[in-house]
Amino acid sequence: MRSAFKRGFTFTAGVTLAGVTLAMLPGTAQADDFGAAHAARIAKYSAYLATKSAQGDAQAKETARGFSALSDKQKGRFLDLLEDRSVMDEFFEEVEAPSSLTGKTQVALAGGDVVVERESLSGVDDTSTDGDAELWASRYRDTWASYRVTDTIFGVQVAQVSVRTNYQVKGKDTTKVYAGSASHYLYVPGCEFSHSPVKEWISSPPADNAQAETVWTASCWGSAWSKRERVWGDYRGFVGGYLKRN
Repeated sequence: MRSAFKRGFTFTAGVTLAGVTLAMLPGTAQADDFGAAHAARIAKYSAYLATKSAQGDAQAKETARGFSALSDKQKGRFLDLLEDRSVMDEFFEEVEAPSSLTGKTQVALAGGDVVVERESLSGVDDTSTDGDAELWASRYRDTWASYRVTDTIFGVQVAQVSVRTNYQVKGKDTTKVYAGSASHYLYVPGCEFSHSPVKEWISSPPADNAQAETVWTASCWGSAWSKRERVWGDYRGFVGGYLKRN
């Protein structure tokens, strides 16, 4: 959907009155309309973020701060990109995690103005055996792994989906899975996200991975799509993950 932001200026010709040429200002009325419409778009989106911030959304507050710091021209481009359905279709592209190691990769869209970041993370909740490898291998310990995809415009975070598996290991064996979790934020007016209950399980040996999965459903401007996000890990932590069409 393209807004009035794309309209150009109209220049009027000079007219002669009593032998004097009067140079009309270039499209003054339209320029004023353009400026007012541009300011109204910015104010409307700022109010949208302010409402979410007032409801206790900490990330919305950060996004509002980032949006406010952009130049006036960048704010216009930012809003154009939010309204561009072809860009939105690529926001949560179908990708697997960057590797079997924790880390992140990025893909640039829209000439670099939009960046899709894929990040894999893991950790250990029980660190009481740090420094003692033998004791570490012999006891049960709680571990987690997560996979998330984040979308930014001019470095400002506007959307993210994440899924996490929580589990127990002993030595190299995965012994138990706990409840998995999923989280998201989305600051695109006209779009909503929801997800199915998170499923968790241990895959059959020899993989022996703790798995967690959810299905995201997005509704944007009257159309909808769904994608499945999964993450798995073992005694090393994060092993793999993906986000793909359901």
